[in-house]
Amino acid sequence: MNIYCLFKRYYTNKDLIEDRFGRLYHLPFQLARQGNHVVVDAIDYKNNTGTNINEATVSFSSIPATVTRLSKLIPTLFVNIRRVKPDIVIASGDSHIGYLGLKMAKRLGVPFVFDVYDYYPAFSGNRLPGMKAMFRSAVKNAELVLCASAPLQQYIKAQNSNALIIENGVDRNLFTPGEMRQARKRIGLEEEFLLIGYFGSITSARGPLLIEACRKLSQNMPSLRLILAGKITHPIADEPWLIYLGEQPQATIPDLIRACNVVVVPYANNTFNSMAGACKIAEYLACEKPVVATRISNHEQLFKDTPESLCDLNPDGMAHALFNQLNKPVVAPFPRSMEWETIGRLLNEALGKIQ
Repeated sequence: MNIYCLFKRYYTNKDLIEDRFGRLYHLPFQLARQGNHVVVDAIDYKNNTGTNINEATVSFSSIPATVTRLSKLIPTLFVNIRRVKPDIVIASGDSHIGYLGLKMAKRLGVPFVFDVYDYYPAFSGNRLPGMKAMFRSAVKNAELVLCASAPLQQYIKAQNSNALIIENGVDRNLFTPGEMRQARKRIGLEEEFLLIGYFGSITSARGPLLIEACRKLSQNMPSLRLILAGKITHPIADEPWLIYLGEQPQATIPDLIRACNVVVVPYANNTFNSMAGACKIAEYLACEKPVVATRISNHEQLFKDTPESLCDLNPDGMAHALFNQLNKPVVAPFPRSMEWETIGRLLNEALGKIQ
C-alpha cells in the first residue's frame, strides 16, 4: 500500500523528527517494515523552513505553517499528496489536522483513517470556533479511528463503530533495564536517596497530587527525594526534597527512570486524563521499575496483576502506595502488546481490511 500520513511535528512536548518520538514516528516505521510505502508530512508551526529526511525507510517532511507561511500550507499538502497517490490517508495530532486529512482523502477517493492519541477536544486550540465540529466530522466520516486507550475507544464508538485500540508503545532499544547506581552517577544524583520520579508535563491535573503525597512521606523519610522533569504549566513549590530538572531530551529519560526507586503516573481524574493512554507507562515498564498510578483511564486493566501499582485519587492513597512500593517493590511485567512491532502488525492488518 501507498500510505500518506498527515501529522504535526511537535506533540506532547517532543519533536517527531529530531526526537524520533512516539506513535507518529514509530507507526509509519512499522508500516514500512510491513512492506508499505509510507510518506509523512508533519505540519510545523515553529519553523519557517521545511526539513526533508528519509529515516528508517520512511520519508518525513516538515511543512512550515507559521504566520508568514500559513497561506501556502494547504496548496503544498495537496501537491504532495497527489504525488504520493496514496491508497490510504492517515491523519493525527489535532481536530483540524484530522478534518484536513478527511477532506484530502475524500478529494482523492481513498479511505481515511483518523488517529486519536488523546482527547483532542480538550486541547487548548480546540477552544477556537469550529474545532470541535471538525473533530466530530473527522471521527464520524473516517473508515477507521485509532484510539490510544480503551476509554477513548468507548467514547469514539458512540460516533463511529469502526474504532480500534492502537496503544502507545515504546522504543525498546532506548528504554531498557539498567543499574540504578550507574544511572544516578551519569545524571549526577546522590546514591543514597530514595528517589520517586515523574517525567512529563506538570499541570494542575498532572503533578500536584504527587507533590502533596511526597510532602507527607518526607516528614518521616528524610532521604526521600522527588525528581521531576518536564514542561511546567502549573507552579511547583520550592521544597528541599524536590528536584526539578526542567525539560529534558528524550535520550535522557531512560536514565532518569533507571535512577528511581519508584516512578509515578500522578494523573487526576478529568476528561482528558480519563481517556489518556500514557506513553510513560510503557517506558516505565520497559525499564522494569516499580510503578504507582492513579485509578483512572485503563490503568486498572494494565496493572490487574500488580494491584500494588494502583492508588486512590488523593494524597493519602498515593502516599500509602508509594510507601509500599519503596519498601516492598513489585514490578509489573512488560506486556508484548506495547511493543511497536506488535502494534504495527495489528495496524497493518486493520488497514488491509479497509483498503
